[in-house]
Amino acid sequence: LLMESASGSGFVIARFAMSAELKMNMVCVVFLLMQFIWKMIISYKDQYMITPRFIMAITVSDSLIWLVLFMWVYCKFNSLLVTLQDQKYGSEIVRLFLNVRLVLVGTFLLAAVVLLMQLADVWLAVTPWKLQWVPYDAAPHAVYTLFLLAVMILWWPHADSRKLGYSNLENQDDETEA
Repeated sequence: LLMESASGSGFVIARFAMSAELKMNMVCVVFLLMQFIWKMIISYKDQYMITPRFIMAITVSDSLIWLVLFMWVYCKFNSLLVTLQDQKYGSEIVRLFLNVRLVLVGTFLLAAVVLLMQLADVWLAVTPWKLQWVPYDAAPHAVYTLFLLAVMILWWPHADSRKLGYSNLENQDDETEA
């Protein structure tokens, strides 16, 4: 959903191209499969005595796919902002997408901290058994919840929500002068 809205589907373009949507879905499927494999390996690392090097290899490859997804969405947001400014959309929608981009960057930074915490735990193996849920379950879910909360606050309906519709504002400068 974030990738589709970052591409401007519904705002700038009427419908997403089928080839781009297929490519986006394939990357997401690969990402979800890698996340599933990583979660299974982390769950059974002590039981099957999986080496930290193997876990690090899986984590790095998964993180690279994650980074590609982030860069893809971030570049789409940048190109969408340029398009919105060129087509003279209202300042409300431009400000909204700027704020969503800031939330995206903040979430990326928090997720990077969680990743570093997980890598340190894998490599050093210092987290007690009773607290291993914190770096692998609590921290990622907390970052996701904060991201979701921030996006919900940004898209919260308000009195000027009608300005975020599909209509193009022709010349906003002329409206403010009148």
